[in-house]
Amino acid sequence: MMSTVTDRPLASPTAPARNAYIDTLRGVAIFGVAIIHFGGSFVNGDHAWSPSFYLGLILGQFFNFAVPLFIFLSGALAGASTKAPGSLWQYYRGRIVRIVLPYLAASLVSFFVLNHYPTWEALPTAGEKASWLVVRIFYLGVEPTLYFIPLILSLYLVQPALKALPRWIHALTQRVAGPAVRYEQVVVGLSLLFLGLHVVLGVLCFRSILSYYTWCRPCGLFWLVYFFTGLHFKTLASFLNRRRWLILGVLALLVAAGAMAFDFRYLTDRSLVGAHFEFNNTDFAYCRPQLLVYDLAVVAACAVGLGLGWTWRASIVSFLGPYTLDIYLWHILLLYEGAWRYDEVLEACRQMPEVIVVIAASACLVLAGAKYLYVTAIGLIRQYRLVLIHNPW
Repeated sequence: MMSTVTDRPLASPTAPARNAYIDTLRGVAIFGVAIIHFGGSFVNGDHAWSPSFYLGLILGQFFNFAVPLFIFLSGALAGASTKAPGSLWQYYRGRIVRIVLPYLAASLVSFFVLNHYPTWEALPTAGEKASWLVVRIFYLGVEPTLYFIPLILSLYLVQPALKALPRWIHALTQRVAGPAVRYEQVVVGLSLLFLGLHVVLGVLCFRSILSYYTWCRPCGLFWLVYFFTGLHFKTLASFLNRRRWLILGVLALLVAAGAMAFDFRYLTDRSLVGAHFEFNNTDFAYCRPQLLVYDLAVVAACAVGLGLGWTWRASIVSFLGPYTLDIYLWHILLLYEGAWRYDEVLEACRQMPEVIVVIAASACLVLAGAKYLYVTAIGLIRQYRLVLIHNPW
């Protein structure tokens, strides 16, 4: 017997290079998610008006655009994909392997580590237990911060229909009105329709006419505007030249700054939010009018870079970009095991608020680094695998 090495390339030579600008946006957004969840634990009455409270509040409000940006980029990357479409089964199978299986694994661990099991076990009937699992897994998420995964999966579920919807409507208008209506106009019209739906649902939830936890945060209808405009970004971008993109960017940043200033004017007014921050409505993060406007403006500003074809250089922030799913799924468990369980860590955050940022950033880097090492190791194994060959001589 003798062993030989079979050479296999780590990646296809025709595989497109990653866009560091998009990865930077994704890296900023996933760090924002981590800082919202960890820093947000200090934004309550027990820490009201302390340095750690202010830092958690400022960073939490600033990074509120993280999930809207993720959803927009998910649509944009899907719409810009140059891969052959394949069959619907291939499309859904890819999502199942890439997203559903890791999500179920993280949900299973969360179910036991974050003490959901006692709550589930206390339910009186098998039907209630089954309903609890179905609602958590497919809509709310097993742990409250995981609502984003069922949400994005629901959007991926209807992605083929959303991609074809303008074409279907355009074909229908051609039969009714002839060539008067252009395809691009249909895309713009649907974008405005979904924007109106986004605003209406947000206002109704903010006024408690509808439930925020049913019709806003986990509801695909509320987020359609981001996903749809990302999915059809090329068509929408065709209306803008470089000058218009720059004007849009400046206007979007000004609107975002104004909305955030208005937001902090409210959040720091103790006559409105209470001496111990007990009357605040920060939990309605995505439907509060000032933040609803802020999120739309920030995503529009980030879209300018896509429209202008920015690439940027790779950095430690863009390094996080390819691993955002893994960071999102596991950062709560890592923060729980590495920080929240220890009083001395929390006390250090209270004494030195900058530690909050260090811990959130470290959680992102640890998880991204672990996934990078795993992917690299698998690649090396596949490239330099040993094959035993029988030598008859």
